[in-house]
Amino acid sequence: MISDFASQLCDMGDVIVRVGLNLQPGQPLLITEPYELQGVHPETNTLAAAIRTAVSKLEVESGGSHSTIEVIRSDPDRLRELVETDNIRGYEILVSNHSRRMQQHLARGGAFLFLMGSQPQLMSGLPAERLARFDRIKWRHLGPVIQRLVRGASQWTLAPAPSSVWADAVGMSVDALWQVVFQAMRVTAPPDSAASGQNTYSTSNPVELWHAHLSNLARRRDELNAARHRHIRYVGEGTDLTLDLTRSHAWCTAQLTSRSGLLFVCNLPTEEIFTAPHKKSARGNVRIARPVTHGGTVIEGIELEFRRGRVVSARSRTGQDALQHLLATDHSSDRIGEVAILPALLEDSSPTERDPSGDESSTWQASARLFHHTLLDENAANHIALGDAYPFCSRAFIPLALNSSQIHLDLPLDASVEFS
Repeated sequence: MISDFASQLCDMGDVIVRVGLNLQPGQPLLITEPYELQGVHPETNTLAAAIRTAVSKLEVESGGSHSTIEVIRSDPDRLRELVETDNIRGYEILVSNHSRRMQQHLARGGAFLFLMGSQPQLMSGLPAERLARFDRIKWRHLGPVIQRLVRGASQWTLAPAPSSVWADAVGMSVDALWQVVFQAMRVTAPPDSAASGQNTYSTSNPVELWHAHLSNLARRRDELNAARHRHIRYVGEGTDLTLDLTRSHAWCTAQLTSRSGLLFVCNLPTEEIFTAPHKKSARGNVRIARPVTHGGTVIEGIELEFRRGRVVSARSRTGQDALQHLLATDHSSDRIGEVAILPALLEDSSPTERDPSGDESSTWQASARLFHHTLLDENAANHIALGDAYPFCSRAFIPLALNSSQIHLDLPLDASVEFS
């Protein structure tokens, strides 16, 4: 067991509640996971308890205002059974009920916490065409409420939630996975930081560290917006991709503002600055640095060729059928909706240097390990995303140049970035 685990877990709860959600006194909170499991994994009880403790602290500080907390739990085995038996009606009832509860919570002015685990093999062995069909059903119900959140209807944040099934998929112990998550959440320092003389996270309040980190990201964001670059190019082994940036493009961080004026961070951890390219501009090739998990399956060795914004050639070592169905989700799922950079990598003109040993003593970002988790994998590398663009990445009144799609899939690249 990790020494001082309870204290670190408490700090993580504070970061999620105070930085990610910026939960207000008396504001209802819904904890769920709508993207893959239709509810939080059964092993999230420990983290959920830390969230409750963090909310209770807020209540005390505010003089007793009570925030109700609702948790929607998942049954992964039942979810697998519904898809395996092609039980469309049962699946549609499940996701429609989930979406309805989310909409009702939003109508009450509640905040949303999506505790994201990882179960990359949940749907392994099932036909790609069936998985794509069930994915479309899910997004038909889930899409509208997610779009309302993206447009600022309330605060929401995604955060990693370790479990034994996720640890098994990564090939780590549960304790080691928790340590990685604590590092990513700035709750504890990387193992070698004290020996190297660097400042350790434990010497400061993690909430204060996050505010300083977000301020630094905002400064770099403002520098990019002032530069008004018109092109971005990713260059690396197997990758040479160029995209155009519209005159109205806006670089953003994951710290957003709700319509009611509340700051929140839509995903933790976050190391990126991102914007939306012109949807018809992508040209060149990309080699995706890590396997990608989508719809309960893993696709490895993805290589894509773009012309005039669309994928014209797609291949992968595994999951070729799943990749083709993914790209055919809708009319625009084969276009790029996001380009993202990690400011920490801008100081170096070469791709990210990684520890090839995957040693668990190295930092989570420097490690070559695949975490099978979007929040960790995307924040360790420059990346692009297939599918939907975030509307706030454009200053245009009607952002016609931005892509619109049911999907938004982040693809990490071992590539450096050039602007022009």
